Amino acid sequence: MKKIISILITAMLLASGCTKGKNTDVKTGFIPVKVGNQANDFLYNDINEKPFMLSQQRGKVVILYFWTLKCRECTEEMDSLDALNRKYKDKGLVVFAVAAETNQTAPMYEINTLLQKKSISFRVMRDDDGFASEAFEVLKAPEAFIINKKGVIVSIVDGKTDWMSAENIKTIQSLLAEN
Repeated sequence: MKKIISILITAMLLASGCTKGKNTDVKTGFIPVKVGNQANDFLYNDINEKPFMLSQQRGKVVILYFWTLKCRECTEEMDSLDALNRKYKDKGLVVFAVAAETNQTAPMYEINTLLQKKSISFRVMRDDDGFASEAFEVLKAPEAFIINKKGVIVSIVDGKTDWMSAENIKTIQSLLAEN
């Protein structure tokens, strides 16, 4: 009996050592997505085949925006998100939109047509394999994560918002002013 308990304790200690204190979910390997936690890192090519790695954005404020082409709220919201990006991108804001789509749900030419029609100034990727959506526990769109300069999620915006509202601008300005 002592041997079994000893083996169980050793296994638990070894398993907990793998997460390095980040409280990583054993099933997914991701840090739980909630305000106050580090944002899960990922590396993807955007639709222009340029690599984007979330952890390389440290020192900048990031809005990670999940959307779908068939979501009218999402495509309408992109206008205010683009206006926010244009206003603050030179001050340290990075907007990165994740099209939670596959080639079957939204061919690339349809996504490009929308982006060109709206003259979108921020970077976009298509989440073909669902990895980014899974890493951020996104089940519906629109959903956005505001991430501070240290890579910590400071806000989760669930549903449509006006990114140019006084409240959202105040939040972004405050985060950009932090060291």
